[in-house]
Amino acid sequence: MNRRMKLGSRAKLILLLFVPSTLFVFFVVQIAKDYTLGFLRETQNEALAGMSSQVTHLITIYNNEITYNMLELEQTIKQEGGAGESLGSAMHTAAQIRSDFVRGIVYIRKDGVITGYPQNFWGNFSEKEEQLVRKQAQASSGVFEWSNTIRSDIGRTGAYGPTSLVTKTVFDEAGSPSGYLAFLVDLSAFLERSAAFAGSYDTQTLLYDSDDKLIDYIWASPSGGAKEFIAEKNAETLDQALRYFKQAGIYHSVSYMKTNLRWKVIVVGDVNKLESRFKPLGQIAWSLLLFGLIGFLGIYVTVSWWFTRPILALTKGIRKVARGDLEAKVRVKQRDELGELAHQFNQMTVKISDLVAGLQRTEEAKRQSDMQVLLSQINPHFLYNTLNTIDIMVDVGTKRELHDMMEVLCRLLKYSLDDNQQPPLAEELRYAADYLHIQSVRYGSRFRFRIEDPPPELARMPVMKLVLQPIVENAVFHGLHALEGRAGELDVAVRSEDRGMVIYVRDNGVGIPEERLALLRQALREDAAPGGGHGIGVLNVHRRIRLHFGERYGLSVRSEPGEGTTIAIVLPRLEAAGRRVANE
Repeated sequence: MNRRMKLGSRAKLILLLFVPSTLFVFFVVQIAKDYTLGFLRETQNEALAGMSSQVTHLITIYNNEITYNMLELEQTIKQEGGAGESLGSAMHTAAQIRSDFVRGIVYIRKDGVITGYPQNFWGNFSEKEEQLVRKQAQASSGVFEWSNTIRSDIGRTGAYGPTSLVTKTVFDEAGSPSGYLAFLVDLSAFLERSAAFAGSYDTQTLLYDSDDKLIDYIWASPSGGAKEFIAEKNAETLDQALRYFKQAGIYHSVSYMKTNLRWKVIVVGDVNKLESRFKPLGQIAWSLLLFGLIGFLGIYVTVSWWFTRPILALTKGIRKVARGDLEAKVRVKQRDELGELAHQFNQMTVKISDLVAGLQRTEEAKRQSDMQVLLSQINPHFLYNTLNTIDIMVDVGTKRELHDMMEVLCRLLKYSLDDNQQPPLAEELRYAADYLHIQSVRYGSRFRFRIEDPPPELARMPVMKLVLQPIVENAVFHGLHALEGRAGELDVAVRSEDRGMVIYVRDNGVGIPEERLALLRQALREDAAPGGGHGIGVLNVHRRIRLHFGERYGLSVRSEPGEGTTIAIVLPRLEAAGRRVANE
């Protein structure tokens, strides 16, 4: 009697696993041959795009810093009358703040008097350069304007390095032009501080001006022996460079600046050198085959212990959790009742671990937030400007004005050094009023402020310390400081509403552009950093409120460009001991 040959269960299992595993390996090898290099190219294109965006972002930041320094110097010019040793000292200070790329400063008074830093350069200031400053500043109608590239021997690269004159017309208190202020910026250093480099292949960053002409370029190599691989003759203009890159098949990314500079940045990557270092795909195939066999053996062992192994693993995991090890995991790959049980067990331990870690992060964030408040209660820059204002008042102010200024500063210092982290609302409003008083005196009463007296029951209510000052500071510097043609106004009012106690800060300043307002609102919703580097103080206050009182509270912003901004600070109504009122 002939018996039919039968395969055992183990042999069937081996065949069942071997056939799909082999097919899988060959399938992966085929895909690797077709798409590995394509994926590499796509990844590097994205990396280059990120680097070019980073360069434009950094240049925008440095542009804003130069603008802020010029505004500070403009105030000194108005105070000093456009001449004198104090103006030269202020120019020296402004140049040292950004000494890496600010090479010189000059102020041409309307009557022709020139004050500059450094004196050995501006002392030989030519009539041609003087006319350039005058013409550019007059044409810009009071805003900041960057000149086309000027080849100057005062730049970082030596003789005839690329520089640019940043100009602005200075107006007197009557609104009439009193002179022209100009900064000489070293564009080579500007690019060097902003350029982005890859770590695995050569990169070259090229900077073009608003007329699409090459300003300067910089290159780097991971080997340290950097050499340019894009010759200057092939990239003298933006169109010429783009045509050359397309013909030569060179990886590149272009980023356009949306600021008044209107510069363009190209980051070029020598990705071909990176591709040449890749090993043949045959070695990748052998590696995949090896990993496939290892995976096959692992699956075989797992299936062999199909019933006993998951039970033992689950028991061991429960014991570890009972001993306090919340990182314990049960590794069961079966898709049956035991597998589902192990999965839910792992999910439970992850949630417990996340809850514990979340509590730790919250407590640490609160501690760091409180510490940050203590460390930064008095801004050294603000204190310096206040003392400088007092020094000026000694010479030109009355005794009563000087006494009032000193009294306000003493109250600010006393409030800042007080250990009480939840003072009454009346004290917080008084602190904000003192701060606004100093800023109003410092800027020559360019704006008026009004802080309404809150109802008595709210005036006694405790609030988080320094929750209002960063908001009014933001309103002064970003809303009212740039206001022209009308007086600035800032109002602070307190209301009791269903959602809690609300402090409204309103100004009639320049407002927030729609795009930046959308980014700020998104940052408030997601507790993320706002774009463009603006709104940091507002976001810090928002985070502190949410950390202490929850997501029901925080800040909201309404703004209309050219009309003003309103920020609502929503806080809980607290009892004297810091507890929330029961009806909330």
